[in-house]
Amino acid sequence: MRSSKRKRLRKKVESLREQIKNHKGKIEIEKQNSFPNEGLMAHWEKEIMAFEKQIEKAMSKLEE
Repeated sequence: MRSSKRKRLRKKVESLREQIKNHKGKIEIEKQNSFPNEGLMAHWEKEIMAFEKQIEKAMSKLEE
């Protein structure tokens, strides 16, 4: 695999990990509300799972 493609994949993984961190922070903040929005937290959890799958795919490509 070309180094430019590897670099893009590493950058994508880094970005996705940052998104996961941000979403987890949003969830923690929402949990502290008197009436947390369960639907919004479920949405963020779903996005976190999607980000994790994308990371897995990118990592497997990097290992090729």
